[in-house]
Amino acid sequence: MKTILRSIRFSAEILGVSSFTVRRLIAAGQIQAVNIGARRLIPEAEIERVAAHGVGRSKPKSSRKTTVS
Repeated sequence: MKTILRSIRFSAEILGVSSFTVRRLIAAGQIQAVNIGARRLIPEAEIERVAAHGVGRSKPKSSRKTTVS
């Protein structure tokens, strides 16, 4: 089975985020990437995983209600 590798720019477009965000997620270890020469590429399966499940944990919304006096 061949592994399809995608560029950071392509991955960012598919995920609906900026290239900078993808690079930041790679640096944080939340998206796996491989280095080939000077290029950093992302396996297509990894893009699909992130698209389906997201990365990290979202911040919980405060349950406290504010009142205006």
